[in-house]
Amino acid sequence: MGYRLGVDVGGTFTDLLLFNAETGAFWRHKTPSTPHDSSEGILNGVNAICANAGVDAAGIEYFLHGTTVATNAVLEGKGARVGLIVTEGYRDIMQIARSYVPGGLAAWIIWPKPTPLAALEDTVTVGGRMNAQGEEVRPLDIASAKTALGYLKEQGVEAITVSFMNAYTNGAHEQQVGDLARAMMPNVPVSLSHEVLPEMQEYERTLTTVANAAVRPVVGKYISNLRSKLADAGFTGKLSLLRSDGGLMSAQKAQEHPVDILMSGPAGGVTGALWVGKNAGIKNILTLDVGGTSTDVALIENLEPRRVRTTEVGHLAVRASSLD
Repeated sequence: MGYRLGVDVGGTFTDLLLFNAETGAFWRHKTPSTPHDSSEGILNGVNAICANAGVDAAGIEYFLHGTTVATNAVLEGKGARVGLIVTEGYRDIMQIARSYVPGGLAAWIIWPKPTPLAALEDTVTVGGRMNAQGEEVRPLDIASAKTALGYLKEQGVEAITVSFMNAYTNGAHEQQVGDLARAMMPNVPVSLSHEVLPEMQEYERTLTTVANAAVRPVVGKYISNLRSKLADAGFTGKLSLLRSDGGLMSAQKAQEHPVDILMSGPAGGVTGALWVGKNAGIKNILTLDVGGTSTDVALIENLEPRRVRTTEVGHLAVRASSLD
């Protein structure tokens, strides 16, 4: 008998819904979240809801999960210390950004510029260059790459980002540095811009990859703990996480590209509201999702949620699809 389990972890509570795909029967459970390790709260809920339904965790085929772990890491400033490796001459890319200040003259005076997720002292450059057609203009300077990685290792960075000019057309140089980084710092996750966001516009690509790196250790540890605890409980089904745009991604991909689940929790509220609206015959709806950390609102017309290319979390705006 096939069961599906939906789990939404918020800042205060963890909510679970167990659904029997054959009979349509369902069970609900709410349990306090455990911010120090959200997987503990989830397992408490899994054990309780399985007991209520009289089923074993082994009987659950699909575990569908929405989480605010990545969201909270950004909002609370608990992301990892990121070491950034860029092309020679582009060391200030995160500081210069787009030189954009919102509002009129008053905003220029009082607006506090957000602190970059990769500090200037943790940003290093490496020689080598690809042109806009993806052709190698200058070979990668392996010696300078090793020196840069050695410096970042001494700095104690917890995650590495590699973002080179025109890497979206040819990521060979990034891949080489990534391989060196994994060899020199095997326990530090490495994010390459041509894998995270293979698009032009150097700042947006770098920012998005840095954000991915910043939350990767937090999300990786969380998912690893969750998979381990679920396995101990007897779960052998498929674990999927909700993306910011309302779709699903595998747990492994979520560990590698957590920037795509920055708004996972809020997207779940919108997706659920769409289902309710459709079945209730209501086409225009306003959703309100109040959590322990943040409140999210979405306006939906004709049951068509608006999807945007930018995910915004606090002052952070990265190039990743999400529900508006």
